[in-house]
Amino acid sequence: MAHLIKLDDYISRYQLDLQRYPSQFTRLKKERWELLKGSWIQVNTTRLESKKEDVYDDWFEDVNKGFVAKTFEKVKKLRKPAKEDGAGEDSSFSYLKGKTKEDIREIFYYELFQSQLKWASSSLLEESRVHPRYRYDYRLRDFLRDFPDNYFFMYYPVFVVKGAPVEMEIIILSPTEVWCLSVLEGKDHSVFEASSDRFWNEYIDKERKKRLSPLLSLNRMSAIIKAVMKEEGFFMPVRQGVLAPSSMIDNKIVGTKVEMIDKRTYPEWLTKMKRHPSPVKGLQLKTAAALLKHTHTVACERESTEDKENPDDHLSFSEGYGNNK
Repeated sequence: MAHLIKLDDYISRYQLDLQRYPSQFTRLKKERWELLKGSWIQVNTTRLESKKEDVYDDWFEDVNKGFVAKTFEKVKKLRKPAKEDGAGEDSSFSYLKGKTKEDIREIFYYELFQSQLKWASSSLLEESRVHPRYRYDYRLRDFLRDFPDNYFFMYYPVFVVKGAPVEMEIIILSPTEVWCLSVLEGKDHSVFEASSDRFWNEYIDKERKKRLSPLLSLNRMSAIIKAVMKEEGFFMPVRQGVLAPSSMIDNKIVGTKVEMIDKRTYPEWLTKMKRHPSPVKGLQLKTAAALLKHTHTVACERESTEDKENPDDHLSFSEGYGNNK
């Protein structure tokens, strides 16, 4: 799962110590998964044994590759004989009773996403008010879920250019390159006609609508990112992409290096991105830190004392998942 290092103009923990927080989040994520699955096994022991279900199979390998084997050994130690009256079960995990493997998987992703939003909108002493739309932003949720830990996301950050705030779209930092993405939200049967003009045409059934060309945003984003890297004295390749995951793009632009990613090519593009073999690299961290330094942040002093004693070791995963979903 990718790291959300910047969201809008919110304060982010990654801004404070980019060297530390990526590994910290990955470690805490793994510990939470171990606890969640171990508790699920404990509260469902009788049902699982009656079904003769193998609870230790590698059914969640995509979450913790390389960690699963060790996790299962520790999970087995958590398993305790269930009492007939249910006594001894941790009441805080009672909502796991009767859940399936797939249910636990979704609960884990849901809780993790809420924690990612918190880490991207608070620090030890400050916090930003998160707009409700981000809590239900399926595009953001799916991005973070689909990409592995060696990717950093900046989701609609606000940069400061010559003293003025500039709104960006999506910036993805892989170990070897920076992606600038502009998303075209259309209907399943929409067709976008790409051109070098200021406006693109969107065809829906027999209607035609004009849409501002996403190339304008991409060129602005790329120029700002390259200027930041030039100022800092290093370079990382910058790529551009127009993303229309639910629609089609009829590309009539000749000679452009912008990648057009629509519903026909999105699965292939995503698979290619997910298979990036490199771990997080020094230049990637350096680039992320430089970009974060040029972002705009709006935050206020924290009113809640939650997390203040030891904020790095607490992900504040959601309780009462069934009521919040």
